[in-house]
Amino acid sequence: MSEAAGGFTPTEEFESAIKPLTIGGKTLEFHIGPVDMSISKAVVYLWIAAIIVAAFCYIIARGARVLPKRKQVAFEALYEYVRDNLVGAVMHGKIAVAWFPYILSLFLFVLISNLIGLVPFFLGFDHRGIPTIATYAATSNINVTVALAFLTFMFTHVSGIRANGPIGYFRGWVPGTAPAVLKPVLFLIHTVSEVFRLVSLGVRLFANLLAGHIMILVFYSLIFMLSSVTMIVILAPIIEMGVLAVSAFEIFVAAIQAYIFAILTAVYIGGAIQQEH
Repeated sequence: MSEAAGGFTPTEEFESAIKPLTIGGKTLEFHIGPVDMSISKAVVYLWIAAIIVAAFCYIIARGARVLPKRKQVAFEALYEYVRDNLVGAVMHGKIAVAWFPYILSLFLFVLISNLIGLVPFFLGFDHRGIPTIATYAATSNINVTVALAFLTFMFTHVSGIRANGPIGYFRGWVPGTAPAVLKPVLFLIHTVSEVFRLVSLGVRLFANLLAGHIMILVFYSLIFMLSSVTMIVILAPIIEMGVLAVSAFEIFVAAIQAYIFAILTAVYIGGAIQQEH
């Protein structure tokens, strides 16, 4: 980047997201033994997403009526879609009923985390006392997405073992009709595929969100690179239109990635419990 860019690079936002925030000259850095419990930008955005989801569900539930208003109708439509077309499509009977609350919560949490990355938030003051306004999606952090994927991984195998027993569950990884000589090889292949499910689930969400936000930051960085007032007046509106176009596409990406993450979670858990399907 040129000096006109003020040393700004698109990756700065993502590098700073894992660093502890500084408020009033105090760095919010905490450790419990070897565990880093520092409050970073990513942590703040996770809190925001969780609060929004909890508050939204509470408000809808508290205001539920026999004759619903618009907000209740919209939420009921989403509720029924997730229940019937997402969870109900890959799970059956009591299993679908038991896991529906988690899948719906996961879908809403990932969706809100994706969407609030497009909204600028006030995150305190920098060392010069200048207000810090930034956009960031917690789901563009590989640590966050892998942690969410690990929950799916853990729930999948724990629920599979509880439903089928340890021996029955792991026996189901290999087709019963397979030749005995091939069963160890097939078991190894399936074991590797289970690990790659975890990796692909976390990396897919991370990569899609990261790519979109880097595109937005690249467009904004072009404004800082303009060296003359004339160029800024002429090109800034065009760049802003590009930002708006990418942001509109990012809304679609946010929704589709939340859907993919939730339905794959339902597929993995449902397949582990109901192996015969």
